[in-house]
Amino acid sequence: MDPYFIPQTVWQELLEPNSAVPHKRIAGGLSAARIWQCHSKHGPACLRAWPLDHPRPALLQQIHQAMLQARQAGQNFVPRLYRSSRQQSFVGGCDALWELTEWMPGAANYLEEPSEPRLRAALQALAHLHVVWAEGTTTTACSPTVQHRLQTLHWWLAQCDMLARLETRHPLEQVLVADTRHYLMHLGPGLLSELQAGQHRPLPLHFVLRDIWSDHVLFSGHMVSGIIDWGAARQDEPATDVARLLGSLEPYDRDRWRRGLAFYREINPAVDPARVHLLDRAAALLSAAQWLQWLVLEQRPFNAPRDTLLNRWQRLLARLPALSDCTVDGG
Repeated sequence: MDPYFIPQTVWQELLEPNSAVPHKRIAGGLSAARIWQCHSKHGPACLRAWPLDHPRPALLQQIHQAMLQARQAGQNFVPRLYRSSRQQSFVGGCDALWELTEWMPGAANYLEEPSEPRLRAALQALAHLHVVWAEGTTTTACSPTVQHRLQTLHWWLAQCDMLARLETRHPLEQVLVADTRHYLMHLGPGLLSELQAGQHRPLPLHFVLRDIWSDHVLFSGHMVSGIIDWGAARQDEPATDVARLLGSLEPYDRDRWRRGLAFYREINPAVDPARVHLLDRAAALLSAAQWLQWLVLEQRPFNAPRDTLLNRWQRLLARLPALSDCTVDGG
């Protein structure tokens, strides 16, 4: 299918009622979503086509409800949703789910222009979202993140012998495979024990973003002007988001990492620092392994230069020596 094609149903039910006209196709990052910038009667708007299976319609409805809840609580960095002619928040068409939202201003440039005010703004924006969602529907159950990390880590530890024999086409990939295997063997068993120790602990679960990282947080000056790309959101423990965001914004500076966690806990002190630290370490190791799977084992195509993807893999591996030698309170 032509990636630039917009079905007639979407024009009639979503674009025309909002006087929205797409004028620029935007790269959708590493997700399979297709994105257009639009002119509309509301101002700049974003038309996004989600793949039909990610997120599924029922989950996308829940995501939109969580966004609306946050907007109603005054969190204006959450994109406003525009309704269809049937007053729905998305429209189906051509094996995709189409939504129209506010185009959020600002730039995802924390890594180029890091600062303590920006770090505070990002972590406290996340904390405010969590507080809003915790006041809504909260359940008590075992952590989905921990269960998934355990399952994934078990699988990777069983692959270490295969990885030792794996040959790649490029020298850099061979080095990255060897380094990933090294850290799986040396850090994996300890992480497995730590995750197992807390896997049956009941925790408060509520809606979280799950894919909150530097590319998804927009800044205007020192203020957070937008949080974008909500397709991975669902019920989980909030420490998942805190670990994901801190590990992305401050991957190497542990003092800033700790300050970021302290900024978050000024708003939401319920999150356990030790748990954030554990999930950050597990995420760094398993994210590196994920790139090995995508780029080497699956040879998955991405709409990005391969050097860019290999650099992301390298950056994750570069975090692991320091993470293995530090604690939450220590160095």
